[in-house]
Amino acid sequence: MMKGKCLVSNCSIFMFHHKAFVMKKIFFAGAVVFLLCLLINTANAQSDKNTVREIETVLNYYLDGGTNGDSLMFSKAFLPEGLMLFMRNDSLQVISLKDFMARARNNGQKTNRSTKIESIEVFGDAAMAKLTIDFPTARLHDIMSLLKTKDGWKIAGKIFSREVITAAK
Repeated sequence: MMKGKCLVSNCSIFMFHHKAFVMKKIFFAGAVVFLLCLLINTANAQSDKNTVREIETVLNYYLDGGTNGDSLMFSKAFLPEGLMLFMRNDSLQVISLKDFMARARNNGQKTNRSTKIESIEVFGDAAMAKLTIDFPTARLHDIMSLLKTKDGWKIAGKIFSREVITAAK
């Protein structure tokens, strides 16, 4: 008996059909894996969109509450245990978000400013957002860190920079 040679004349036809059968199985398995990956990615993309919408809602509590003088809406955005940090005259200022919320206006008067959510990045149960708030004479750049808590997404930390806008002459 010779190794690797078929003694039956139809062996090459059998081997061809066997290889075609194996190739079909491999193709089918690959197609199933591809479809599962597509389904998972679609589910993740939908989940990511929902997460971003939830974070946008929280950020808009902050932005709209501040713009409209609504301290109750404003306060819904924050974890009271969080901190706000910024520089003033080359000195680091640290304020608890609880104190920051207590200073919020609740007069229902609209402030002359425009706001924009520039970006949101999500990392599991943590996220980061960049916001811009334009006043007639200044622009604020807010960088928010958020955490997903049992009560939903909340701003856990805020740093910001204030840029003075000079009128063009």
